Amino acid sequence: FIKRNFNRWVATLMQGEAQGVLVPPPMPVSFDPTTIQEIQKEFDDWSAANNNRGVQLVIGNAKTGEQQTFQAGYAAKGKKVSASTIFRMGGMTKIMGGMLAAIAFEEGVVRPSDPISKYIPELAAGGLTAVESVDGVTVAKPVKRELTFWDCLGMKCGFSSSQWGMGTMSAAAAISPADGVLPRLAADKCSSAMTTAKDGKLLRPAEWLGCRKQIPLIAQPGGRSYYGYDYDVLGMALARAYKKDAETLMREKIWSKLGMDSAFMSWLRTGTSPKGDVAEIYFGGQWASDVSSWDAAKWNLMGSFNYEQSDDAAYPGVSGYGEGAMMTFGDFAKFLEAFVKRGTGANGVEVVCETTWRRLLTPTVSDDEGMGFLPPFRYMDTAGDFSKQSEWRWGYAVRRSGAQSDEAGSPSYPYFPESSASVGQWFGSFGTMFKFDIESGLYGVGGENTFSAFTGSKQLGAGFIRRNFNRWVATLMQGESPGVLPPPPAPSAFDPSAVPEIQKEFDDWSRANNDRGVQLVIGNAKTGEQQTFQAGYAAKGKKVSASTIFRMGGMTKIMGGML
Repeated sequence: FIKRNFNRWVATLMQGEAQGVLVPPPMPVSFDPTTIQEIQKEFDDWSAANNNRGVQLVIGNAKTGEQQTFQAGYAAKGKKVSASTIFRMGGMTKIMGGMLAAIAFEEGVVRPSDPISKYIPELAAGGLTAVESVDGVTVAKPVKRELTFWDCLGMKCGFSSSQWGMGTMSAAAAISPADGVLPRLAADKCSSAMTTAKDGKLLRPAEWLGCRKQIPLIAQPGGRSYYGYDYDVLGMALARAYKKDAETLMREKIWSKLGMDSAFMSWLRTGTSPKGDVAEIYFGGQWASDVSSWDAAKWNLMGSFNYEQSDDAAYPGVSGYGEGAMMTFGDFAKFLEAFVKRGTGANGVEVVCETTWRRLLTPTVSDDEGMGFLPPFRYMDTAGDFSKQSEWRWGYAVRRSGAQSDEAGSPSYPYFPESSASVGQWFGSFGTMFKFDIESGLYGVGGENTFSAFTGSKQLGAGFIRRNFNRWVATLMQGESPGVLPPPPAPSAFDPSAVPEIQKEFDDWSRANNDRGVQLVIGNAKTGEQQTFQAGYAAKGKKVSASTIFRMGGMTKIMGGML
């Protein structure tokens, strides 16, 4: 009776107005100027110790409108990192693809349950197979149903990792020296838009689909989440549903609205130039344009890491929604600020309504699973990106609580991992990362363009940022806002007229249930108010009262947990 009605009663009680005039809310704490200099020194020191490689981080506070950029080193041969440096975002593109899918659902263009084959007939169930284990032998079986838009969002289509082509991670990892990895990827016809194909151009949809159909899915649709091509396929299907090319669709729905002027999807029409300096990929000790151990012309493609120019009338690739976006970190920060501000950018333009924005905060995987990598390496660690603690949402992840016991009776490491439903994050394969906290309004995006296999003994820039990000934010927020903070607004008080209405429901319930006793105490910790509703008898001849003692049962556990 109480559980079924509790939310309604609280909503009814809170319809009352607080006494007096509400004062404005307190100003959020500002960034501390002295701390900015200290953090900048850490960036300078890191770059100096890591071959003067370029690294950049944009941290912002959506509640105060403040934004601070830290940067050091060179992003390309002879070019220092600056506000106009364009980086390849890699897998961080997915959160934009997720938002665009939510917009499409809101506008009624497609539905989550719609089959992908409605727009990409080459991926119809009748022409696909999936890997299964039968009596210990791996065989390809027909897929059991159509792929859907929801499968794509949750990465449950059964596509393999786009990072290494069609599931060839072990083969790629065995390549020596490390500068042979990118050539191998570039020659892989099934690589996604993250790398160029052998001829130095983005893979065209017909080429990719022809290659994809020849290879079994690594899992049945809707089975388990594996990091793969799903968002590239999602973008291709959305573009065809809207009857636009994938880049134009992204630009119209998100980039242009937020003023993300430097953004493009790894392709430019012949005769046009990027709106900034494109970062060059870095290898242990040298820039890609200086590598001579492979065909120099091919490596120069990586030197402008890495976009195609052609005479095509529109974006010609698969979609790029998996990892193809290129832009400044400052422009990506505009997207994060809009995400933190419930779908509205700093410029006041609404990208998604609040109802759709709330949908973006929900998981797209089951409660009992996280984001997988590749069979048999499904989970790579205990509380990281590819673990059961990584709850995949609409192109990004949050950390579930990681304080779990293993078979030895020990908690996973770290004991209290960063786990909050309001903290979203993800990364890009080539050294980028982002993080945001809806509750505090803070966001950050940064990194470099390289890869751990190519830095040798030197440190990956994204690792430097991810390891220190929380400490930097905490240090920055030690500063005080100017002036005296006003008192917080008085929360809404309980509505006196609602109290007798709810009490009557308790009286009616008790009479209809053998005069059994029932009691509920509702309080508001912000106002100090508390209201008790009760009716009937708690014992033979004794009515329920404020002094009635109940056995708490399993509710005792929360006290044990605190202790």
